[in-house]
Amino acid sequence: MKTLKAYLELIRYPLFAIPIVATLPGTLIASEGRINWRVGVTLLTALLGYFAGMMKNDYFHRGQDAVSNPHRPLPSHRLTPRQVMITASTTYIVCVFLGFMLHFRAGLLVIALVMISHCYNAIFKERGVWGSISLPIGIGMLNVFGALAVSGEVPRIVWFAFAATTLYDCGTHITTTFKDIERDKKIGITTTPLQLGIKPALAVSAVTTICAFIVAALPHWLEGISWHYTLWILCALIATSITRLPLYLEANEKNGYRALKGSMIGAITFFPCLIGVRFSLWQSALIIVPLLLITLILLQITKREV
Repeated sequence: MKTLKAYLELIRYPLFAIPIVATLPGTLIASEGRINWRVGVTLLTALLGYFAGMMKNDYFHRGQDAVSNPHRPLPSHRLTPRQVMITASTTYIVCVFLGFMLHFRAGLLVIALVMISHCYNAIFKERGVWGSISLPIGIGMLNVFGALAVSGEVPRIVWFAFAATTLYDCGTHITTTFKDIERDKKIGITTTPLQLGIKPALAVSAVTTICAFIVAALPHWLEGISWHYTLWILCALIATSITRLPLYLEANEKNGYRALKGSMIGAITFFPCLIGVRFSLWQSALIIVPLLLITLILLQITKREV
């Protein structure tokens, strides 16, 4: 039981909704709104891959965590590096198998996503801008994976979802690094704000986030899609703006963590907004709202920083 609790802490399970909502648009758009076993396996594959990435993150950064977060499973010796590496690698292998089971192209993309995740955790996370680009691309590509997994093709509208998700997550990645900026400075981790400077980094974050909202709204005009899905964009815009504004006024760790929580709410409402192509507003709400509420409840219950 202690080992299980350690693994649950390692994978940061309260964030389970992020890979799901990032995969949903591609999955449901390509399947034309049909929910079948392929949709379920696709979401499971994305979830397992996300958790494996979290494990690899702590594996590669266990040295820094020993200084700044000694309570985590690896520095506190509740899990060994070998255990974590074997579990994460095995999980990646399972994801690749499931990907090829769904479709040959999906399997190839899973391999690419595993490589992106591994390179981010092992190299790019401590390389400033490279980290803020590589991880969001991986998150955005989950839309493409979802489409390939259920149909073998990528509808045009899914590329809008990919671009919007990538841009939003890029802006999120930059702002949320502020929550550990003093720690990162002390132990020598280069994040985008430390590489570019605080004001330029915040400017880049603002631009990419605004572009994300614009790209997500474009299908309404270019594809003639009903306006109702833009309500989710509006929800994300409000949550993101309110929680990021303090960070722009005063760039410190407290406001960085506030921006992180706001971005999580924003992501869960924004990433899947284009499922409105296949579902009504109320059907979309039956998918999005429970995921949002469960995430908020889990974060409140665990009282754990992410």
